[in-house]
Amino acid sequence: MDPSRRKILVSTAAALALSSRAWAQPAYPSKPIRIVVGFPAGGALDVATRALTQALAVGALHPIVVDNKVGAGGTIALTEVARAAPDGYTLGLGTTSNLVIAPYLYPRLAYKAEADLVSLGEFAQGQSLVYASTNSGLRTLSAAIAAMRNDPGKLSYASPGTGTTAHLSFEMFKARDKLFIVHVPYRGTPQAMNAVASGEVELGVDAIGPVLPLIRAGRVVPLAQSGERRSDFLRDVPTLKELGFPEIVGTNGLGLVAPAALGEPVRALIQAELQKAVDQQEFLAHMNNLGLQAAFRTGSEVRDGMKAQQAFWARAVRHSGATND
Repeated sequence: MDPSRRKILVSTAAALALSSRAWAQPAYPSKPIRIVVGFPAGGALDVATRALTQALAVGALHPIVVDNKVGAGGTIALTEVARAAPDGYTLGLGTTSNLVIAPYLYPRLAYKAEADLVSLGEFAQGQSLVYASTNSGLRTLSAAIAAMRNDPGKLSYASPGTGTTAHLSFEMFKARDKLFIVHVPYRGTPQAMNAVASGEVELGVDAIGPVLPLIRAGRVVPLAQSGERRSDFLRDVPTLKELGFPEIVGTNGLGLVAPAALGEPVRALIQAELQKAVDQQEFLAHMNNLGLQAAFRTGSEVRDGMKAQQAFWARAVRHSGATND
């Protein structure tokens, strides 16, 4: 056989073999997808993730299952995701807490967010709120600051737990002006809110969404909110930035993450699905009901945002003294 012809036949056979293997690979997804959530079932972050599963078009092909693996500020869940096969069938809920803050809270963390995980995009953000018991008589943040200065240690504030974004943001607020107010950590948002509403403690700091019903009922008074702009839910409440605290971040982003080695085609597909989901009216309504701002950011934008916030959260953990060895 002519050598040149032999080369052509060999090349053609190789191409056909590659083509047949590519053809044999099942389209994604070909089986159920699991999203590991490190927060309790029924909580705002869990409900937001479940709403997302209904909005993702890939969920029409195969079920998307939410798997709650609660503990250690959401880091148990992301440890499982980081160790999973990078095939797109194990994803995780990534938040500011378990992606950016966790390395400073947990020095022995089993994963490194930047090396072991990849962001597939962000779908919502939650802002923090400083609020007061109606019985406290405090109606503005300036009045609360004056009370802290006039009688250091007399006032106390409730948070949903040590090391939460709410707690750490308020500790940075205290540190800047050297204010003294006693921190009372509770085991979650409901207990913290009830403590403030009943007058057990004067102030509280938490995510905006859960506090809205208490505001509407007149049991608590909103004083200030975190974020670059005022939340759509509290347009009359000034931001900390407006009140002279521009360095206080206090927002919690919600997005999907996957094992770092996940292939680019699946990454791109899920990111595109996230963007479409955020534009759906039903999904927007779900986020509104939770007091969250539905907003899409690409995976690269999330990574850049994480890097920009690292210094702030590192200082916040250091000021608070909150670490878990």
